[in-house]
Amino acid sequence: MVSSVIVENGKTSPPRKPSAVGIGPGNYRLVGWDMDTTGKKVIDEICQIAGYTPSSSYSQYVMPYKDLDPPAMKRHNMKIVTIGKFRALKDNKTNKVLKTKSEVSALADFLTWLESIRGDAADGVILVYHEPRKVIPAMLLESLKKYNLLDRFKQIVKGFANGFNVAEVKYANIVRAYTLRMLSRTLLNQEKQLDNAKDRACLALQIVQHLSSLEVIKGNDANGSGDSDSAMKKTTEFIREFVQPVEVEEQEYAELKIVFERQNSLKPIFGVLFRVNRRERQHASPLRRLLAEAGIEYAQLRDAWSNGKREGLEKLINEKLPAIEEKKVEDLLILLEGHFDPDKNPKLRVSMDKTVIKIESKINDDKQNNNKCDSGTESPDTTTSDSPHKIKSESSDNSTIVVED
Repeated sequence: MVSSVIVENGKTSPPRKPSAVGIGPGNYRLVGWDMDTTGKKVIDEICQIAGYTPSSSYSQYVMPYKDLDPPAMKRHNMKIVTIGKFRALKDNKTNKVLKTKSEVSALADFLTWLESIRGDAADGVILVYHEPRKVIPAMLLESLKKYNLLDRFKQIVKGFANGFNVAEVKYANIVRAYTLRMLSRTLLNQEKQLDNAKDRACLALQIVQHLSSLEVIKGNDANGSGDSDSAMKKTTEFIREFVQPVEVEEQEYAELKIVFERQNSLKPIFGVLFRVNRRERQHASPLRRLLAEAGIEYAQLRDAWSNGKREGLEKLINEKLPAIEEKKVEDLLILLEGHFDPDKNPKLRVSMDKTVIKIESKINDDKQNNNKCDSGTESPDTTTSDSPHKIKSESSDNSTIVVED
């Protein structure tokens, strides 16, 4: 899996080399590549696929069967609309309907384009992309497999290279953040719009070219002939150790599916947390991933609780995750105890309507309202359901959320 920078207590952990196995010397063609999708899950669909080389580019919007989820709509500035009896993909900025193709047609055209720009690169194409936690290679392979295009893809593409890994490992002392936006600003002195896959594909390739130049000319600005054949060969040599062959990506994806199955088994614990708000999702997601990647399923946690309560859970976590930080162990134990023991006071309980009620805020609001009434100031209306001050007074254990500070 892709490594990432972990920041805790203001300290950044040293970067670790990703698991890419690398490829041998050869004659390769580098292609910047990216995709926009309806979400960030492997089962989500492609809504734009793009490729870039200094001499040619490809970009095609795709009409997905499902709608984009809200974060994807915001991230890509596009949405699905219904016009009469037909669905269409619309640009949120220009309000124009985008010209789309079916996913199978777009993928077939993309492979045809890759074949055309491969040229004399006998050893194949390397797709260069940029993601903190890689998802799109698996999504692409899944889509190609669905339409029986994977064998054709393998004949063209040698592997994938993640520019995030290159920056993280090679230049930890030069830049502190490895996102495309930050690297573009820091290394290229450019402010780029990143809501379009075509722009990100172009930038992903430019970033690794620039990093390659910095490797040769330490400390100097090397914006020079990045699109020359010699520079491209140097860049290829520079990133060879970070290239993940297609076969290795397939193997990792198969292992990833097992992790997904474990994550699904943990839904009784984490499902409610993912329906609360973004903050709780961001807190719960890494914890769920820790358990799943360590091979822990719901049945094991249930048995550990039955056999030893909190001590049983702690023993299982320490056995499966011996290097885990104490804070994360405590976070997991609080969450798991709250699930298995209804008498415990969990950090939160989730309402059916996904609303969060802070007890302290309710008390403070009541006091403020009383003070306003006493002072002759008009009290806010709390009698209508759409009032911002309306708070449910009737609730059950399943319909109230309590957040403890």
